[in-house]
Amino acid sequence: MTARLLLLLVALLPAVASAQAPKLHNYDIIIVGGGKTEAEAQAVLDRLKAKVLWVRLTTGSWDYPGVKKSDDYPGLNKGLYIAVLGLCSRGKESGSRHLLKAVKALEPGAYSKHIRGQYGNPCPPVGAFTPPDAEEKKHLDRIAKEPRSADAFYAYGLYLKEGGRLEEARIVTDEAVEIDPNHAEAKVLAQTLMVLLTD
Repeated sequence: MTARLLLLLVALLPAVASAQAPKLHNYDIIIVGGGKTEAEAQAVLDRLKAKVLWVRLTTGSWDYPGVKKSDDYPGLNKGLYIAVLGLCSRGKESGSRHLLKAVKALEPGAYSKHIRGQYGNPCPPVGAFTPPDAEEKKHLDRIAKEPRSADAFYAYGLYLKEGGRLEEARIVTDEAVEIDPNHAEAKVLAQTLMVLLTD
C-alpha cells in the first residue's frame, strides 16, 4: 500500500509542479528605438511624445511607455537601453501589426520582437497613432493651443468615447479631472468610462 502511494505521489509531482509554475505568454514588444545610453532611448521617446498625445499623457503614469534595459526581456540583445511603447499579446486578435505600422509612420526606426513572459497586456491603442480625421484634429489642435484647459480635454474624451475608443477616452478624461478636480462633466465621464471598461 505504501509503495503504491509513493508511486502515485511520484507520478503526480510533475503535474503539481507544472500547475504551480507561472504560465508564459507570447508577446510582441514594441520598441521605438534606443541605444547604449539611457539618454539615447529617452530622446526617441521624447520625439514621440511631441507627436502623440497618448504617449505624452501616459509616460511616467504606468510601466509603459518607458525607457527600459534590454537585459530585462528574454531574447533581446543585452546591454542596451530601449524605448518600449508597450507589449501586445500575440494571437488571432492581436493588433500589434497594425500598431507597428502606425507607429513606424511616426518613428521609422520602430520595430517589434517576439518574446515570452508574463506582462499582462500593456498594449497601446492603435487609434492613438493613426492620423486623425478632421474632427479629431480640431480637438488635438485645441489641446495644443490650450494645454491646461480641462474643457478641451473633456471634449476630446467625449469624442473618443463616442467613437468607441474607451481606453484613450479614459486617459484623456483623467487629464481633464487632474487639471480641474471640480469639473463636474469630466468627473461623470470618468466614472462612466470606469464602468464601461470594467464590464
